[in-house]
Amino acid sequence: MTELSPRPRRRRWLTAVVAVVAVIVYAVVVLLYAGGLRASSNECETVIDGADGVTVLLQPAAVHAAEQRLEFQVTLDPSDNFLSLDGYTAKQGISLLTFPVDGSLVQSFAEGEALASSTQSDYAAGVVEEWPFDSYEADLTTYAFTGSGADELALPTRVCLHDSVPGWQLEMHKIDDPDKKVNTAQGKVTLPIVVITATRSASTVAFGIVLLGLMAVVPVLVLFVAISAYTGRRKVEATLTSWIGAMIFATIPLRNFLPGSPPVGSWIDYLVVLWVIVGLVTGLAIYILAWNRWGTRASPRSLHDAEQSQH
Repeated sequence: MTELSPRPRRRRWLTAVVAVVAVIVYAVVVLLYAGGLRASSNECETVIDGADGVTVLLQPAAVHAAEQRLEFQVTLDPSDNFLSLDGYTAKQGISLLTFPVDGSLVQSFAEGEALASSTQSDYAAGVVEEWPFDSYEADLTTYAFTGSGADELALPTRVCLHDSVPGWQLEMHKIDDPDKKVNTAQGKVTLPIVVITATRSASTVAFGIVLLGLMAVVPVLVLFVAISAYTGRRKVEATLTSWIGAMIFATIPLRNFLPGSPPVGSWIDYLVVLWVIVGLVTGLAIYILAWNRWGTRASPRSLHDAEQSQH
């Protein structure tokens, strides 16, 4: 029996390692997607302590990274003491204050009026150029009250972050603000600020990193083919210039396919996309030089063909 040469064994090991790595990467991406699918914190924060109060439901609708805006739906869910027997109209006048938002700051519901929801938009500080590691923070102050003017009385209020936005991880916490105080049945109390933090989900980050990695592989392959042709190790095929050109024009659509559509000028453009294009253009130039060096030369025309072309 003849023993296998080291080269076939090495190729088998290399094939096995590549297959295992591919399976691991695929499994990690799938697990990240499954674990981060519309996952957000559904915890609640109490801004004014007390019993028989109201709950303010914040349902995020969208995260506009480029505009630095967090859009959400605000719904007032009071306890049974503030609802009529029908369960959806106000038993007495009640209002909800939410600021700073782009829409109406105060929602007032008169006695017998249905408690409707409203869509609000709040400024969310963040840097979109840091995609996909960008995060955004929106500060929000909200509480429910009855009466108006000097008779205004803040009610026990709890704020809940409900539902989620695809591709984003949302969390909420509160920060005490000693400068803000409101009147309650127990006297003046401090009104904290609710901070909503939006970060891209792990599945979105993994998808972007894998796609950028694949983009970086393309110029490596093109340069390998071009250098092999230029050094004479492989035959020059003129049709491969079309393939290299197609890779150049496919770079920008592939870059725009990234989740969240990072704006032009992000770090990926300077560290990845620009050098992918440089590598592809360099590979195309090398391959053209290889074609000029090793390609089939045109046969000179005979004198008879030249005379016929003149007539």
